[in-house]
Amino acid sequence: MWSQILRNKYLHSKTLAQVTIRPTDSPFWKGLMRTKDMFFRRVKFLVSNGMSTRFWEDTWLGETPLALQYPTLYNIVQRKEDYVGIVLQTIPLNIQFRRTLVGERWTAWMHLVRRLIEVRLSDMLDST
Repeated sequence: MWSQILRNKYLHSKTLAQVTIRPTDSPFWKGLMRTKDMFFRRVKFLVSNGMSTRFWEDTWLGETPLALQYPTLYNIVQRKEDYVGIVLQTIPLNIQFRRTLVGERWTAWMHLVRRLIEVRLSDMLDST
């Protein structure tokens, strides 16, 4: 019941990752928001439809976020907060970079793509 109350009051149709602190938020909610980053660093997501797991910033493929596994790619990606479901919905993958992928970046990209080939999305919701 409490999770539904918090969802309705603060999240609306957003995910926890998308919500930021507002001046009008209660002290309780502001406290939760301050611990949000620590939570995301420690939790591993089980991807199903991929629509609530951030592609680069959440831990879902391996033991750390892809942003840490592939920093040369993360530093030049245009949309850092895209969700797994958005990125994997099309072939080629729905990712755009600000620079051309050559050398080490190309090697990192090919390594990541080989890993992503194994990922299968479903209609179920992501979980932790």
